[in-house]
Amino acid sequence: MRFKLYNTFDGGSDLISLYDAYAEIRELGHVFAVALAERGHETKDSDLMNGLAAYHLLKLKGESARLDAAHGMVMKDITDEMFKQAREIAMAERGHETFASKEKNQ
Repeated sequence: MRFKLYNTFDGGSDLISLYDAYAEIRELGHVFAVALAERGHETKDSDLMNGLAAYHLLKLKGESARLDAAHGMVMKDITDEMFKQAREIAMAERGHETFASKEKNQ
């Protein structure tokens, strides 16, 4: 389990787990989607994608240390997973067997 330490508004510090970071972004996305729906806009994306969009569209950076930490963790996790998958695809295209494909073959 990964955690991130962030500074709170009162000068203290707190931890957020990766699980809680995803929950925080999803909650933001759900609230954002509900607010859009109440105004007649249709959203088809997931709460996670809506949360990431809301963070950027509403320019929430700096408004909440916990939300900033959650956004940073989620973006890093998603980016790491995308690069991992891209490396595995590139290796497979070059004829190298990946760790995932070795496990499937056993």
